[in-house]
Amino acid sequence: MQTRQAIQSLKQLKDEAQQEGLGLQADDKFSSWKGRVRSVLTRALGVDHHLTESFVKNQYGLIAFTSSTPDSAFDAAFLDGVRRATGVIDAALFELEQAGTSDDAVDETAFDPDLWAHVQTHVQNEDWSTVASQTAIFVEDRVRQWCGDPKDRDGKTLVGKGLFAKIMAPDGQFRLGKEPGEWEGWRGIGMGFTQALGNVDRHNIQKRPDAKRYAFGVLGVGSLILTQLRHQHGGDLAMDE
Repeated sequence: MQTRQAIQSLKQLKDEAQQEGLGLQADDKFSSWKGRVRSVLTRALGVDHHLTESFVKNQYGLIAFTSSTPDSAFDAAFLDGVRRATGVIDAALFELEQAGTSDDAVDETAFDPDLWAHVQTHVQNEDWSTVASQTAIFVEDRVRQWCGDPKDRDGKTLVGKGLFAKIMAPDGQFRLGKEPGEWEGWRGIGMGFTQALGNVDRHNIQKRPDAKRYAFGVLGVGSLILTQLRHQHGGDLAMDE
């Protein structure tokens, strides 16, 4: 979930609770409010974050009561629960605001425009594993299209390492660089991209603490390949297919 959007939603939900007061007790209102807060916290911070867990475990009623317990006691317990919940929201807002908004730090002009258009929504949603996998898929597909969908000896569509090995071969039409050392270097980048990154991210959902940094690394390498192809062979690429 986009950080800025989460901050805005949590502020609105906090205001809603404070304005409604006891009116929030109505079953439909309370279930809706609690579900929306939990959804935002889960998407913005994660289901296992201590603030998400605190909100989920929060109590809004009396732990013990009898038939003679006055309604005012139930009302007071509910308001105490709402105050604790809004305190959790405040803590979440502080954490999100301290982290800053991730989309503010992204300069879309730094990436290949077609690739950015393909992954932009995933970046905004902070779905980092999807950013990595979709980058790998898109780059291979776009390279194949741009370079005329080359085939192997049996007439089958080339994929992965074989695709980049043929397209960027020293004697190939779409080799990159100006001299033999550069040709091999760029060929190695293309083949390495699909071997080290593509084969992993296309077939697996990676869960790692540095998922954002990793995703932008994959995005950067993929963008580099497409940018160099445009730079050297823009007039020969089949960009309209």
